Amino acid sequence: CMQCPEHRHARWRCKDCTTSPLLCRFCMRHSHLDNPLHRIEYWTGSFFRPAHLWEVGVYVLVQHHLGVMVLPIADSDLVAISGYLDNITISDANHAIQDALNNHYVRVVHVNGVHHIALVTCSCRGAEAIHADLMYCRLVPTTFSRYQTLFTVAVLDDFRISNLECKASAYQYFQKLRRLTYPMAPSRTPNLYQELLRLSRAWRWLKKIKWAGYGHEAVDFNQPTPGELANFCPACPQSGINLPSNWKEDPNAWVYKRLFVADGNFKADHIRQKNKSEVWLSEGGGMMSKTEDYERFLASAVERRTVTPCSNQFRAIELAMLGSKACDVTGVVAVACARHGFFAPNGIANLFRGEQQKNVDWVLLQALKRTNVDPTQGAMLIYDIACQYFVHLQDRIGHLLPEKLSLDRAIGLFHVHGHKEECFFRFATSFIPGAAVTAGEILETLWSSLNAITPTVRTATLANRAETIDDHATDSNHKKMLNIASTLCTRYSQASAMAHTTGQYFENLSSTISVANRAQWEIEIELAESRRLTDPAAMDILRVQKPKQNDESMLPTEGRDYTLVEEWVQMALNVEEKQIELQDHLRRCSSRGHSEKDDKHLRQLSESLNAQFLVLQTLRQRVPGISGEFNQIIEDTEPFSFDDLDEEDLMICELNLYQHSQYSASSPIGQTFSVHSMPLSMPSTSQSPNPLHRAIELILREQQAARLLNSLRETIADKSFQYSHVLRVAPRKTVSSRARSAVVQLNDWISFYCRVYSRCQLAMTRLGANKKILSKFRVLSKKDVKSSTALLDPNKPGSSTLQLSWIWQVESNIDQGSTQALQEFQRVHWLRARAQKQRWKEEVILVGYEMQWTVRFFIHKQEDWERRRTMANDNQATGPAAYAARKAAMWGWMAQDANDSFKRTNSIYITPFL
Repeated sequence: CMQCPEHRHARWRCKDCTTSPLLCRFCMRHSHLDNPLHRIEYWTGSFFRPAHLWEVGVYVLVQHHLGVMVLPIADSDLVAISGYLDNITISDANHAIQDALNNHYVRVVHVNGVHHIALVTCSCRGAEAIHADLMYCRLVPTTFSRYQTLFTVAVLDDFRISNLECKASAYQYFQKLRRLTYPMAPSRTPNLYQELLRLSRAWRWLKKIKWAGYGHEAVDFNQPTPGELANFCPACPQSGINLPSNWKEDPNAWVYKRLFVADGNFKADHIRQKNKSEVWLSEGGGMMSKTEDYERFLASAVERRTVTPCSNQFRAIELAMLGSKACDVTGVVAVACARHGFFAPNGIANLFRGEQQKNVDWVLLQALKRTNVDPTQGAMLIYDIACQYFVHLQDRIGHLLPEKLSLDRAIGLFHVHGHKEECFFRFATSFIPGAAVTAGEILETLWSSLNAITPTVRTATLANRAETIDDHATDSNHKKMLNIASTLCTRYSQASAMAHTTGQYFENLSSTISVANRAQWEIEIELAESRRLTDPAAMDILRVQKPKQNDESMLPTEGRDYTLVEEWVQMALNVEEKQIELQDHLRRCSSRGHSEKDDKHLRQLSESLNAQFLVLQTLRQRVPGISGEFNQIIEDTEPFSFDDLDEEDLMICELNLYQHSQYSASSPIGQTFSVHSMPLSMPSTSQSPNPLHRAIELILREQQAARLLNSLRETIADKSFQYSHVLRVAPRKTVSSRARSAVVQLNDWISFYCRVYSRCQLAMTRLGANKKILSKFRVLSKKDVKSSTALLDPNKPGSSTLQLSWIWQVESNIDQGSTQALQEFQRVHWLRARAQKQRWKEEVILVGYEMQWTVRFFIHKQEDWERRRTMANDNQATGPAAYAARKAAMWGWMAQDANDSFKRTNSIYITPFL
């Protein structure tokens, strides 16, 4: 041995020490008197066998928690005892009762297994003082009468963290300890599973009352007030906690509204147990409601079945109502803050016959009562079936709600799409002023974590089950609180970017609509929003209204006189459009087949085009200053790219009535009507164009592009209404067939306008259009001319955040002549763009307030522990004073860290620090 002067034989080494040198028995004993729970090994001459520290004379010495120190046993005393240091077989340790000094062997459960070792205590101050001495040494006995089994604080904390993070049950955790004790013979380890169950519950309870400040207050820790041991959201506005004294004078009164979300979880059921004995440690003090109060409420509550206007069947609730005869609890229902996902204290309750209204009534009342809601703030409950839950709410619990409390309602953005369209417009948070960007589905994410632990307590006692669920819900709140600063910073950055994006989109869309229409729509939506609480049907203004028929021409013409050059260029543009129209008809006849009527129509188009060519040639000869050849033909790169427009819109295979087949001039039809491919004479096709002529064509091309985009918008709107108001509600097949034929014709017109526009845009590029013009009139793609989801399926997920393509955001001077279909199309999308812009603007404002409330919450906690520290110092309680000082410093650091993060993220953040 290199650590002792005698250089004894070194045969022992420690597995838990960072460095594990070979030591003699003497050095191993002295180096581990303060670490008696390490694992060691002994060199037999050929290998290292597992050994135990009691073999080298190590014992657990329990020091006094106050006063003089207990001295360890001297080596001279050990040597004087015959046989104390002799080798003992492994099996002897499990049966030995006391060592040679009459120190009793005990079982100590540590993170590295179960240890059998002597326990040395001093009873000079009485047997009762030994309990405190053990706790001072971080040892927790399973009984206070005769010490046989002790658990270390480390193993109890490790089990709680393993249970919270890894969802390990007590059985799984103790099986791990048994394997660590005897890897090759785990069954030899004493079964202390029941002891771990009991002591872990007591340890969890001790930590909760310690965190709640019960060591500093003169209160009965056996009777905590409801929700007193729970924690809640630091970013929610709580009167008397994190709001300034003058918060009621704030003009932004809407930010103080409290947003809650309710939901049921049917995986957290419980199997009825034969043993009815229950031992409750802190019933009602945390997240779970007190059973006696809850059952008293249910006994007097009235369940009123609602004939809801929503025809959807919620099968999950109906099936859960059936339940199982083996279960006495079918699940839980909870209320949490909808903005940040913190469970409300006393806001979790058991379900017995499915998710009934009275169960939700109870947790809602508890959430309002335990989270410091001031009636002037107002509140909103987001619930999967709010459309029917709120019908008789006032009759059920109106007398129990806080006086003058305005209670709003909404449906989460995931579940609302399972309702009728009416519910979407009336209850989706996207259209509720003051809701900001709140999905209302955050409880679903909380259930996914809780569901990992609920199966482990299905057969536990109801008390143990309640405490486990309570602990996991409290820990969920704790972890969210630790990350609340970074969460709010991320939200603010995202909200700022989205507020700019949606605001810009709204402004661009508004610029394409007349001032009169915008003013009228603004008045209508503001009136509907003001009536929404008393009359939800007022929000039906967001629905698409069927427009009246309009006989206006699809291609409005310019009503003014042209100069000679303008007349020549304008005629060339008209001829170009006629050529593309003829090309489209030729292609469709080649692929779909053609009738006598089609041949007649083609002949008329060809004759008209020939006549226009003659006029164009005449005008060209009259225009002075024309030189060069006109042989630069502007060709489409993909002539078929705008066919089959419904392939991505609705995947309606019936509309794909033909396959593409490229036509050519050598085909019979192409030879008959070869005028469709004749080159045109205009500045954009000239090899050496006149600069003045180029400028004139560019101006006319801009007018043409604006007109084509307007025609595209009108036709797309008509097509969308064909889907939403004809195809979707067609009473019979004949109506549906006519509507599909109309859609095919509208697709042909859209394809035609797209090809003409693409040719126009290519010509503007060739004419040298500047960046401003080309940024306004962009390259057109197939996705830009898709039908609107807001009309096709208003309740489709994601439709509330729909943004139209750029063609709807181009300024237009043709609004006066817009069809009613186009105006209705624009109205629906304008209202949704307005709602989207307002929600993100509200999000920026609300997150800014939440930053201040979070820091104020931490400061409030710091001041609370400073008060407890002062009380402890006045009572000369040094231990409680030190703990209160540590807690105060922790909350102060959290407040300062959050404050610094918010200042870096939010340039207009106002710090609450003086």
